[in-house]
Amino acid sequence: MSGEHSVSVEELNADPEARLDFLVDAGVFEVDADDAVSTTAAFEDTRSIYADTYTEVDDEDIVDTIVDLFGVPEETAREQYESGEVTRHDVTTYLSLNSFLERDLPAGTLALLTTMAAEVGYGSAVPDYMTELTDETYAEFLEDAGDAVVFVWKYPCDPCRRMKAELPDLVEELPEDIAIAGVDGDEVSDFRKAYEIESAPTTLLFADGELVDRHDGYASIDQLAASAGEVYDSLTVEFVDEA
Repeated sequence: MSGEHSVSVEELNADPEARLDFLVDAGVFEVDADDAVSTTAAFEDTRSIYADTYTEVDDEDIVDTIVDLFGVPEETAREQYESGEVTRHDVTTYLSLNSFLERDLPAGTLALLTTMAAEVGYGSAVPDYMTELTDETYAEFLEDAGDAVVFVWKYPCDPCRRMKAELPDLVEELPEDIAIAGVDGDEVSDFRKAYEIESAPTTLLFADGELVDRHDGYASIDQLAASAGEVYDSLTVEFVDEA
């Protein structure tokens, strides 16, 4: 029996560590080698669905949802919402947990889990095999690398997810003298301004530290390979888009 199901409601209500372990076992959280906690892509896929829905509804609908979820009077729900005690993000996280978890839990227990999950965000949008750049590091990286391909990602982003699934086939064929890096678009306002980034994914191709080509939006690996072949003499591989 997994820790998700073996822990009792009483333990979840009483012990924050038990709640953390429960959310890890349930696939809501993941913990890296440095003990940093982030939400998983699978959970964020669920949360993004509810976020899309509840971003558009008006305040009165949010108040009604709080009444329905927590069984409080409308006046109390309105006070909680207007004071910020319960936010739209809390509502979407509560609903996401209720949908995602493979266990029925009392509303009060789920509310405690929501308080913890609402404070944790998705980890970096940059794949592990890419050097992640920040506003503080990108200029030095480009200067040192010379030839480099930099990808702009964000989460959630369906075109980003599609490109990430296809991209390793191209990256494996790139010569070692072409550096590969990525940025989390939500975290690099200076980078976005410097290169006029308005969407994700975006692919930037640099030669000798200067931007020479780009793709705004989804690009297939054959498109990227063709661009890279024109920019970098050391690249000879060709891909054929089979889609």
